[in-house]
Parts: sequence; C-alpha cells; structure tokens
Amino acid sequence: MNASSHDPDTRLPVVFTLADLKQQLPGDEQAAMALALRWLESGQVRQVAPPRPVFIRLGSGETPAEADLCLALRRAFPSLVVVGGSALWRQGISHERDAVLDCAVSEPVERCPLPGVRLHQRPAGWLDVVSRTGGLHGHLHEVPLLSAEMAVADAARFTDVWVPDRDHLDWRTLSAERITAAQDAMNSL
Repeated sequence: MNASSHDPDTRLPVVFTLADLKQQLPGDEQAAMALALRWLESGQVRQVAPPRPVFIRLGSGETPAEADLCLALRRAFPSLVVVGGSALWRQGISHERDAVLDCAVSEPVERCPLPGVRLHQRPAGWLDVVSRTGGLHGHLHEVPLLSAEMAVADAARFTDVWVPDRDHLDWRTLSAERITAAQDAMNSL
C-alpha cells in the first residue's frame, strides 16, 4: 500500500472496519469512504462480505494468515463456526487436511471474497441448537469449532461442506451415541 507515515493505512491493523478508517480521517467521512473504495478497486484490501464494512489488507497477492482471516470473519459474522473437514482435521480426527477453511454462519451471506475460505449459510437457530446440545469443542483463533460428532452430523444434514473419506477418519475417537444425538439435533432444524 505504498504508505507514508501520514497515510491512514500505516496506523490501521491488517483487519479493520470502515469506522476504524473514519477515525483516522476525523471529520471527513466521504474521504474515508473514497479511500476504502480506492483500496478495494486496486486490490490492496478485500471486503470480508459485502455489505459488511469489515476489510482485510492483502499483501501482493498472498493469502492472509489464518489468524487474520479468522479475525476478519469473526468481526463480520458473530455466528461464525468452523465446520466439516476443517473442524475434523483441527481436532485430529481426520488424517486429511482441508484445502480451504469451511465455516458456517447464520447471517445471510451471498459471497465471501477471501482466499482460502468458504462460508456456508445455516438456518436461524442453528447455532442455538448446536450450542444447547454440546456441539462445540475448542477454538481456532477464537472461532468455535464444531465437535467431531456434530461436524459429521452437520455435513450429513447440509451436504455443502467438504469432509474426508471415511478411511481418513479416526473412528476410535468418535462416539456413535454422540453422532446419533447430533443427527437428532440437526434434524430438528
């Protein structure tokens, strides 16, 4: 972003909001919006999920660090949860690593232009059902992970996420009883 010490982008973190940018240009809301638009058009930043005003800076075509991606997604989507094979691999249940980070959200989402991320919309109440039935287990950079059993049940119910082949899962660590309970919870949606 070829910035001098007087440019707002030198004081902004990798993940920022339009409000953060407006604070750097006090009293000139139009200038902040114009600057954000210039950065978007030049490819220096990406908007996490239009129309949400959360941005992530991109350095010369590289994929942002996973921690930065997670922070950007959390700021745009309060209901964000890691799902599918992404949750299974990060819990050591899968021997096959995911190619992109699969996450589910309850908020409406048309597209997510972030590299290395795929968002899946879930119905209203999905996160409540998952939480109430103990379907969350651990975190990835402060983003909750579905428990292994809930990840299997969610993938079976919605079929829009990648999961590894059965041969690549450690079935000894999965509970058939918890998978059945998770399936019952998913079927209640």
